[in-house]
Amino acid sequence: MEINPETTPHYTTGTTDGKEWKHGHPIPTKGCRIMLCTRGKACITVNSRRFTMSRRHIAFFVFDMVAVPVEVSDDFEARFIILDFDTTQDIFFLITSNRFWEHIYSYPVFRLSNDLDVVVNRWFDSLEWIADNCSEITAWKALHNETENFMMIMAEQVESHSGLSGINPPKNRAWVIVNEFLGLVNRYYTHRHDVAFYAKRLNITPNYLNIIAKRNLGVTAKQQISIQLGIVVKMLLDTTDLTVKEIAGRLHYDDPSYLCRVFRKQTGLSPIQYRNLQRKTGRL
Repeated sequence: MEINPETTPHYTTGTTDGKEWKHGHPIPTKGCRIMLCTRGKACITVNSRRFTMSRRHIAFFVFDMVAVPVEVSDDFEARFIILDFDTTQDIFFLITSNRFWEHIYSYPVFRLSNDLDVVVNRWFDSLEWIADNCSEITAWKALHNETENFMMIMAEQVESHSGLSGINPPKNRAWVIVNEFLGLVNRYYTHRHDVAFYAKRLNITPNYLNIIAKRNLGVTAKQQISIQLGIVVKMLLDTTDLTVKEIAGRLHYDDPSYLCRVFRKQTGLSPIQYRNLQRKTGRL
């Protein structure tokens, strides 16, 4: 079962065996992909950190994460829902707490309790029934409501089990702009590395974007762009045999040496030193 993304771009639901994922390429995410493993096993790197999915593991891959499949078993199967960027912003970031998303960014893949596994499977059952039996407009509204309710419940459960309950830090307009900036970076980082481009898209000045990024992310907008690029360079070094020149070309750097300087500033290693170290330690 699948909702046609051409006519209903907000949601895509279904089941995957992972065979459509391209080795060494990020798993398509749009805004957010929620995935529940029902059998088999998959090894996936998320922002260059390795996670293993097996039965009862749930994954939250958000637009500014780079999730790359490393190994997928022949019997792997997972239920999923993909939401577009605007829906992700509306439902997830404006409704659920900052603490929940801080936890998700630290642990994008985690194992559910038996009770939660039953709840999540029932939720996917509801999504499939709605998509198969309702008109397109009714399905969209119902899926929106189902997802909103599910995320509120999931956030509360995760926070409660992790000891994160308490007063949630407020989300102001600057916080929303910063998250819009992160979404834009995820879309355009391969072509645009300048803060001015993103500031213009957000109708603010580059200086103000740097200020609110520093306040909400702990780094400036320029540093965040470099961090995103660094994550992708690591992923390409980890999962492909592309040369540094080829990686620079893929990320639209005319001068590979400049990319090397940016990478060394983040990691303390040149790209070649990083790749050799990863292979020496047996992570590839």
